[in-house]
Amino acid sequence: MDIQETIDSLRRVLESVIAPGVESLRLRLDALERDLQENGQSIGRLDGRVDQLTGRMEAGFSRLDVRIDTLNTGLNARVDHLTERMEEGFSRMDARLDALTSTILSLRQPTYPDAVLTRLEKLEREIAELRRTG
Repeated sequence: MDIQETIDSLRRVLESVIAPGVESLRLRLDALERDLQENGQSIGRLDGRVDQLTGRMEAGFSRLDVRIDTLNTGLNARVDHLTERMEEGFSRMDARLDALTSTILSLRQPTYPDAVLTRLEKLEREIAELRRTG
C-alpha cells in the first residue's frame, strides 16, 4: 500500500466512525436549542404573568391601605366622641358629688354638736352613777 491509499483508508474509517457521532451531536444540539427557545418563551410568559400579578398585588395593597386609613379615621373620630362624652359625664358626676357632699356636710353640721353634747351628758351621768355605786 502506498501512502495515499493509507490516508484514504484512514479517512474512510474516521468518517465512518466520527460522522455518526457528529450527526448525533448535531441532532442533540438542535434538540437542546429548541428546548431552550421553548423554555425561553415559557420563561418570558411566566415573567409577564409575574409582572401582572405583582401589579395586581400592589393595586390591592394600595386599596387595602386606603380602607385601613378610612377605618382608622372613623375609629379615631368615634374614640374622640366617646372621650368627650366620658369627660362630660365625669364633669357632671363631679358636680353632683360636690353637691351631695356639701348637702351631707350641711346636714351634719347642725346636728353634730347636739349629738356630742348628748353623748357627753350621757357619759357624765354614767360616771356620776358609778361614783355613787362605787
